[in-house]
Amino acid sequence: MSTPPPWEQPQPETPPPTAAQVEALAPPEAPAPEPTVAAPAAELPPRGPAAPPPGGYRPPPGPPPSYPVTPTMASAPTPPKKSSGAITCLIVAVVIMAVGLGGLALLAVAIGPSSSTTPTWPGATGDTVGVIGVEGVITGGGQISPLFGATAGSDFVTTQLRKAEKDDSVKAIVLRIDSPGGSAAASQEIYQAVQKYMSKTKKPVVASMGDVAASGGYYVAAPCSKIVALPATMTGSIGVIFETMEYHELMKRFGVKGNTMTSGPHKDMGSPFRAITPQEKQIFQSMIDDVYDQFVTAVAEGRKMDKAAVKKLADGRVYTGRQAKAKGLVDQLGTFQDAIDTAAETAGIKDEPTVKFFGRMTLFEAMFGEVSSQPPMRNFPPGLLFDSRLWPMSDALLSEGMAPRLE
Repeated sequence: MSTPPPWEQPQPETPPPTAAQVEALAPPEAPAPEPTVAAPAAELPPRGPAAPPPGGYRPPPGPPPSYPVTPTMASAPTPPKKSSGAITCLIVAVVIMAVGLGGLALLAVAIGPSSSTTPTWPGATGDTVGVIGVEGVITGGGQISPLFGATAGSDFVTTQLRKAEKDDSVKAIVLRIDSPGGSAAASQEIYQAVQKYMSKTKKPVVASMGDVAASGGYYVAAPCSKIVALPATMTGSIGVIFETMEYHELMKRFGVKGNTMTSGPHKDMGSPFRAITPQEKQIFQSMIDDVYDQFVTAVAEGRKMDKAAVKKLADGRVYTGRQAKAKGLVDQLGTFQDAIDTAAETAGIKDEPTVKFFGRMTLFEAMFGEVSSQPPMRNFPPGLLFDSRLWPMSDALLSEGMAPRLE
């Protein structure tokens, strides 16, 4: 008989565990948890005047910050943009004014008085005294607008003298001078034109000095029949000046070099690109001495003075009108009206003279000046007879070049 497999063999019965065994096998009871007591909440710092409102952020525990805490606020509304109506009105007003001024200028050209002669002085019954102005820096060429620096162009002044020469009603001329001088050649041209007018017409020319009549300004007054000046007029300054500037050392410092090609060794003398040589200084000095001698001779002839006496006064100094009268450079102290009366008396005019201004410009000419044959800055040669001490615009007017040029 075969033996059954182990899994088919009957298993012995296990007796049930006793109560002591069950109690020994049971896990030990965990001790009852002790009741927990909630920790007291940390005391918060008192809310100051700058503390956040309820519902805002809560600051961290600890001492309050040293800087002020600004509560959260809603952003302010953007202010509405201002209307641009005022700006528009301003622009329109400027445009209207510009158009109006342009219309006035055109009207002045169309119906304004001619720039040749204009009778004035209402109520006058006597013969005519002509007035010609020499105002501003004396230059060659025509007149330039005061907007660009007042000038007395020699061509302009001599043209007015020729017009007065052809006017039979004019019995005398008053040359109204308010100038610090300027070009030696231009001053000389006016001087000779005055001499020619007096020689041809046998009529007197009286110089009336305004604020300034110095250097070239005195040159053009010298040939006149009489010179009338105010006691405080700045006049005299009989002398010649020539200035050059050198900046080659400055160019060298910045690595800038100027190149000049000439046909001879003295063609570029006075150039700012190099130092002047002793020989060139002698050449310049000889030019100055020659022009100075011409100036002194002209004053001596015009004033009928001894040349040696004029030379003593011609050291370049400026005289007041009263000082100039004491030294024989001025005949009479007086105003512009006094000069007119003196001219009328010299010409034999018995009644109140009629005054005719030659060369009075229209509004358009006063704004823009006459068209000159040369560019404006080319009309300012060296000012050999120019006194820059008496004219604040000298630096601007003489900035083009310090010597006459043939270019």
